Amino acid sequence: MHRFFADENGIVNGSARLEAGDAAHALRVLRLETGARIHLFSGGEAYLAEISDVSDGVTARVLGPVKSPEAGLRITLYQGVPKGDKMDYIVQKCTEAGAHRVVPVNMPRCVARLDGADDKKLARWSRIAREAAKQAFRPVAPEVAPPVSMKALPGLLAAHQLSLVPWEDARDGSLRQLITPEITDLAIVIGPEGGMSPEDVAPLLAAGAKAVTLGPRIFRTETAGLAAIIGAMAFSGNLE
Repeated sequence: MHRFFADENGIVNGSARLEAGDAAHALRVLRLETGARIHLFSGGEAYLAEISDVSDGVTARVLGPVKSPEAGLRITLYQGVPKGDKMDYIVQKCTEAGAHRVVPVNMPRCVARLDGADDKKLARWSRIAREAAKQAFRPVAPEVAPPVSMKALPGLLAAHQLSLVPWEDARDGSLRQLITPEITDLAIVIGPEGGMSPEDVAPLLAAGAKAVTLGPRIFRTETAGLAAIIGAMAFSGNLE
């Protein structure tokens, strides 16, 4: 069944209009007509709906709620800015895996750096997250936040219930040891292609983060976050 987001007005009197881009896709590409049933996402919830009007955009009548597929674990990925288009892949796949928020971080070993005013990249990543959320049947598209500095990162991590830094020199344990079903707010910090130095990691640990291993194999920056998120979802009981 096709999935769409409602526009900013949400559900009013049992009906909702599809967001403009979704409406155009429904009519011009999928050629949906009145009576077609869809999944509608609005206000962070999922609904079964039926298209009721296509004369001016697309209006759908809500038939009833659908059990939300959102995980009970909210994961914020703090990702060292990678080279090229790797961030496209990171945002897409980590959205599918269940990330709640993605925050690019300009780290000392980043080859590429992201300007806080680079709205075009942020807008593209937000679109990628939105499309990935629909594909994964997620009624909430993760926020892709403006980039932050390494200096600001310890203060941000201190606000989370648990913060983990997958690192090849980790000494604090593994995902299996640290993640339990009681954890509901998790931060994961991933370094760029050049990784993170002990000097980079030390302030994060001083802020309460835990350095963890992802096993004996070394992941690339574009797959480390995905592996960590899937592992966290599994050990917290959110893949059952």
